[in-house]
Amino acid sequence: MRRLVVAVVLLVTGCGVRPTDPIAGSPATGALVFLVRNDAVEPVLRATRHQTDPSAALRLLAEGPSEVEQANGYRSEVPREAEPMTIEDTTVTLPIDVTTLSTVAMTQIACTAAAPGPVTLRGGGHTRGPVGCPG
Repeated sequence: MRRLVVAVVLLVTGCGVRPTDPIAGSPATGALVFLVRNDAVEPVLRATRHQTDPSAALRLLAEGPSEVEQANGYRSEVPREAEPMTIEDTTVTLPIDVTTLSTVAMTQIACTAAAPGPVTLRGGGHTRGPVGCPG
C-alpha cells in the first residue's frame, strides 16, 4: 500500500521536473530527397554537414539511394546522367532529354526541387510539365 501511495505522489508532483523554454541551437542540417519504395515516392532525409539548397538535394537525388536506403527498400528512377540539374524559380534544367524520364522520375525531381508549386522540366531540347509533388 505504501508503494502505491509513493507512486501516486511521484506521478502527481511530476518528480520536480519543470518545463523550460526551448534551448537555442544550430539549425537542422540535411537534404530531403524523394525516393521510391513500394511504388510510392517518399521523402528521405539525408544527413549533411551543412544546410542544403534544392540544387544540392537534386545532386544527391541523381546519385541514387545509399546502401542503407537500398537495404530499406528504396530505389530511384532518376538516372545518374540527369546531373547536373539546375533550378531557377520553378524550372529544373537537366543535361538529358526530359522525354526519356518516367513519370515517377519526374515526380521525384519535382518533389526534391522543393519549389513552391509545380515545376517545369527542360532538357535535350524538350520541355515537360508542369509536374507537381503529390500530397
